[in-house]
Amino acid sequence: MNLALKILREIALLSACAIFTAIIGLIVIDQIAMPIYVRQGVEVAVPDLIGLTPSQAQAQLQDKGLRLKEREPRWDASVPAGQIVWQNPSALSHVKPNRTVYVAPSLGQRLHVVPDLRNRPLRQAQLWIAQADLTVGKITEISSSEIKEGNIIDHKPKAGEKVAQGTQVELIVSTGPTRAFVNMPRVTELKLDEARRLLLSLGLQPNNIRYEFSTAYEPDIVIRQEPESGTPIKRGSPVLLIVSKL
Repeated sequence: MNLALKILREIALLSACAIFTAIIGLIVIDQIAMPIYVRQGVEVAVPDLIGLTPSQAQAQLQDKGLRLKEREPRWDASVPAGQIVWQNPSALSHVKPNRTVYVAPSLGQRLHVVPDLRNRPLRQAQLWIAQADLTVGKITEISSSEIKEGNIIDHKPKAGEKVAQGTQVELIVSTGPTRAFVNMPRVTELKLDEARRLLLSLGLQPNNIRYEFSTAYEPDIVIRQEPESGTPIKRGSPVLLIVSKL
């Protein structure tokens, strides 16, 4: 009797396991397998249209039973003008046949017009350059009797040119009229090369150089100068430098 009950219990347990397994199988089929099967039957994958021309995209969509509609073109430096830069739905999305896929062609790299900066103060020119999405490049200063000191004489690229975002605009700035006289700077105790560079930058001619023995200075140090510092001197005038040597 006990053996018969044991056999019945095992049969019942096996039946319950079989029923449970069947239920799980039905759930998997209903929730996973069937949707995939149904979707494959009534939906299609949207192709990747980025980088294609609208006509190329149209042909690919027609093959899948989809339609194309263009949106406003967009600026994009990474995609050449005329090629698709955006699409919705995105590539590999599953949609029903006859669905419309929206795309936006690229306008290519956006160009910016260089403003006319001539005869504008440097600060204003820098602001205008920034507002045009450009950057300030090399600034060169030269004298001018026609353009006010601190104003722009000229610039490159020229006004009206169309350039890429971030392009550097080189500026030439006026230092005003050239002065005939400058005050002689103090160059004593400077190295000879440093003294020469300073004098040349002021339009003076440090070509008259004499050497004297000195134990108070290292070699090639200016120990005296003529004219003395502070003396008005005409541009182009020669300057005498007395330089130490051992």
